[in-house]
Amino acid sequence: MCAVAVAAALVGAAPTGRTAADNTPVLRIGLFYNTTALPTANLENHTGSGYRFGYLQDGRSFVEVGETTETKITMVKNRNVYMKSGVYYDASPPVGSMTIGCYHVDVGTSFGSFGEAQNRAGDLRGQGYEAFPVYDGGNYRVRIGAYASTGAAGASPAAGLPGAQIVTGSAYCVSVVQTETGTVVFQFDGGASVSLAVRPSLSDTPAPITWFKGYRYYGGFEYRRASGNNMTVVNWVTTQDYVKGVIPYEMNPAWPLEALKAQAICAKSYAATNLSKHREYGFDLCATTDCQVYHGTGSATANSDQAVDETLGYYAYHGDKVASTVYHSSNGGSTESAVNVWGTDVAYLRAVPDNFEDLSRAVNGIWSFTYTNSNITKILRDKGYSTGAIVNAYVDEYTPAGNVYRVTFVDTLGKKHNFERERARTILNSSELNLHTHSQRYTISSGTATLTVIGGAGSKVTKNSIGGLYAVGGGGAATPLSGSLSSLLLRAKSGLSSLPSVSTGQYLISGRGWGHNVGMSQYGARGMAEQGYRFEDIIKYYFQNIDVRT
Repeated sequence: MCAVAVAAALVGAAPTGRTAADNTPVLRIGLFYNTTALPTANLENHTGSGYRFGYLQDGRSFVEVGETTETKITMVKNRNVYMKSGVYYDASPPVGSMTIGCYHVDVGTSFGSFGEAQNRAGDLRGQGYEAFPVYDGGNYRVRIGAYASTGAAGASPAAGLPGAQIVTGSAYCVSVVQTETGTVVFQFDGGASVSLAVRPSLSDTPAPITWFKGYRYYGGFEYRRASGNNMTVVNWVTTQDYVKGVIPYEMNPAWPLEALKAQAICAKSYAATNLSKHREYGFDLCATTDCQVYHGTGSATANSDQAVDETLGYYAYHGDKVASTVYHSSNGGSTESAVNVWGTDVAYLRAVPDNFEDLSRAVNGIWSFTYTNSNITKILRDKGYSTGAIVNAYVDEYTPAGNVYRVTFVDTLGKKHNFERERARTILNSSELNLHTHSQRYTISSGTATLTVIGGAGSKVTKNSIGGLYAVGGGGAATPLSGSLSSLLLRAKSGLSSLPSVSTGQYLISGRGWGHNVGMSQYGARGMAEQGYRFEDIIKYYFQNIDVRT
């Protein structure tokens, strides 16, 4: 079973090729950002001990400015936050919680190094002050306390020290506190130019592994307060370690090694060609299906790590550029050309027949859902479409590969609502109604249609078949009709149109496959590997005119 539901929307435009795949051995993966940005973020050593503080030069190279021997630390935005029993709150503090305030007493002296500032802070702690070293825009300082207001800071004994000043950090400032006590151990304020980076462990041997939000990660972490509010949390990690954190969440790590190696090639090549996808947030890729699912090393196995290690340096190339090797769970019989999903023709992303999938084992490999007119009406309106009540639904056009290209819904006003390409798959998805079209490979069928026929003297007869109906010609001759009610067409002055009134109002949508159907099928890769194909064969089958090389 694939750990990710759908590797959906992995590309939305022509992929950007890279001529040198290993230009960027360090990747920046956004774990929390935008609406999910965090007011506080905990870290705990798993392998290794302590932490180094600094910033990333040019976004990639770590520059150290300080350290701590603490093994459990919490980064907090330099605004008032609250802690009780090791749990942190951004607002509505519970009764009995302590405040970690954003106002401090600065001792009024600049120090030449972290060591000097740390020593002075140690002297003050020996005198009973809660002092800590600070990196402030290239300068080292010492501050005392974490007060909720300037008044509280001014009323503290520390305010009476010679040269003391009441200060607060900038909108970019981040404090590092001891998780269980809330005591500040370090503060970083790089302004708008650089953000706090934390490199776990005081040694790189063995390779540090760190707990964060229930997952274990290689590499370090960056905390960006780009908006001046909550923190964007970024994991900066080598490409190999990143791929080791993708494979077990995108493909079952117990699957054949050659399938996992093909997945490693896809994950690595996709990453190399999409480094600018989230540039506006200050990182390369996110950790969700919008890019690739990535949760660190916790679910990795010897098998999945071996697949990554044995493909070290290998990428999928189209000509002299790395290919954006997108993938999906299963396709139900054929992959699809990118132009019929995302509207962009990509030479190596063309439809190929797929007889390697065992859909009986595939998650959502074979599926069906029953929709009603009222369901479809609600879904369209919930998604912002202005529509009358829907009275008919049908597939208007299929691609040459047999996938839906256009689906059409007709409302009571006779208006047709057409959805093409990827929208033909996603438009009918509703988590609220638990209704989904998992791929573009589906059919729509309705039950027995009914038609109200007006007879003599205004009597009405409900028909559920075409039997007994006649077409009356211009000369008055009646000809028996044949076929089905849904095949009837109405001839009006404007031309022929279907009769929306013949719909039963209920549709069985049956499909095969899960995902966007472009590129490599994960279940197909599994099937090929089980038949003895190597990872190069798998990649070359699903992607046209591709070389796998270093």
